[in-house]
Amino acid sequence: MQPDQNQMAEWLYDAVQALLAGDQEYARNLLLQVVEADEQSEEGWLWLSGAVDSPDDQQIALENVLEINPANAYARRGLEMLGRR
Repeated sequence: MQPDQNQMAEWLYDAVQALLAGDQEYARNLLLQVVEADEQSEEGWLWLSGAVDSPDDQQIALENVLEINPANAYARRGLEMLGRR
């Protein structure tokens, strides 16, 4: 069964709160649920880029954001920062 918009919004909210509280693993699990349910979730991919450990995974998440919205300044800045590492 596909989650509804309310469920997805709840997962996203809980994930952001977990990430801000330092619970990266829980946030990552919730954000993976969000982007699996909706591959076009710009916010889901953007927050996921901050919840994954590897630069390769961060890059993939940020590139997905830019596929959805090429004008997303946060994703562009994130990719620029990754390029400097």
